[in-house]
Amino acid sequence: MKKNSGVSPGGGAGSDRGILPSLIEVNVLRFARLLRSGGIKISSSELIDALNALTKVSLLEKNELKIALQATLIKRASDLSFFNKSFEAFFASPEIRLEQQKKYHFKQENLARDKKEAEQVFTFRGEKLDLTDEEKIVYASLPDKEKCRMQDFLSMTEGRGTLDKSFRPFLESIVKGRLSFWYKNMAKELDEKLPRPSLGDRELDAIRDAVEAGFGSGGRDLLHEDMHKIAREDLPRAMELIRRMARLLVNKISRRYRYSKKRKKLDIRRTIRDNLQYGGALFKLRYKSRRQQKPQLVLICDVSGSMIRYTSFVLQFIYGLNSVVQQIESFIFSDRLEKVTAHFQRGKSFEATISELVAGSASWGGGTYLHRSLASLINRYGQELKKNTIVIIVSDTKTVRHRDAVQELSKLKSKVKEIIWFNTLPRQEWEDSVTVKTFSQIVEMHPCNTLSDLQKALYKLTG
Repeated sequence: MKKNSGVSPGGGAGSDRGILPSLIEVNVLRFARLLRSGGIKISSSELIDALNALTKVSLLEKNELKIALQATLIKRASDLSFFNKSFEAFFASPEIRLEQQKKYHFKQENLARDKKEAEQVFTFRGEKLDLTDEEKIVYASLPDKEKCRMQDFLSMTEGRGTLDKSFRPFLESIVKGRLSFWYKNMAKELDEKLPRPSLGDRELDAIRDAVEAGFGSGGRDLLHEDMHKIAREDLPRAMELIRRMARLLVNKISRRYRYSKKRKKLDIRRTIRDNLQYGGALFKLRYKSRRQQKPQLVLICDVSGSMIRYTSFVLQFIYGLNSVVQQIESFIFSDRLEKVTAHFQRGKSFEATISELVAGSASWGGGTYLHRSLASLINRYGQELKKNTIVIIVSDTKTVRHRDAVQELSKLKSKVKEIIWFNTLPRQEWEDSVTVKTFSQIVEMHPCNTLSDLQKALYKLTG
């Protein structure tokens, strides 16, 4: 076997015996964090398997290292592309890693400059307006003509002596509304500029940027393509994006407890551990507070005739969420409701799962009777509907007897924590849709006509 250049976890050169076990463990954990950021689900036991596998291969052989990590951390064929790009970026040569860092640093400098520019403009009576980093970056990306208009408006407002500081919230809402308008119109230009949540490791953030740049060939067009127009050859890449976005939703589910400075509940274990240096005397007390109970997700997807052009997206969305969320029940509906959770719990490939599902289902392409399906959900599966349940509906809202659907939707809302609706109907058609106007008064509705729409909705939901 031909020798590759010596590569140790983290990208540096090394030898099998010269690498400390702790360094290997740390870098495997960091690599797993990178994979998880791309939507790949990795358990603690799989990390242990990966570490054990590395003791059986030569760390000087990059190929062996890759095979060992792939065999222990990757379970689905759809994850392979992201794994391969992540591996090449993470276990790159020192020169390439340095270049990654330079590009990331340059990007961060530009973001900081853009935010500073906006902060200097958006003030009122000597106080900064309360804008998000995203809104500041949107402003910095505006055409010069629009920037001048906003600056003139702010100057005119500042010059009105009759307005005091109490006017600031109203001014903020006007500014935010204008920036939101431009955000929607400049989505393609902003996709690469807007920062992603940090992984808590600047070097890892730089590697993630390099990995995502590897998906960039045509990626932005794919994000903004109407999902029913996505070409067949692009479906694997679309599936990767959907699973990465689904991972964002998983982040909303937190651990039961978190460490806290607020004195709510004494953390006995951590208190004892932190006071061992004092011979067991409890000089320092540690506390924890209970986080919100993990929500149970219920996914309801429309597979009726009006949704037939989005069937591919609906199936990938169901598969993507089920691959990264454990506490989830999945349903499809048209003229009837059908529970499909079991099909997605068998660990099969996407193609095998969908073939099995479609072959055994009688729901595809029928008429839309939302009221009947919601009533069936409430009556037959009421045990799934609790105060910590989040219901996600994917549909274009088109249905017969929409008034009956409103009643059932209201009943459902009273039983669960929240209903989130991803609407595949193009946003420009919402104004002419009675069902959109009616249902959006009951549920939190988001446009979901493109992958970019879905990405924005999930970022908003996960804060």
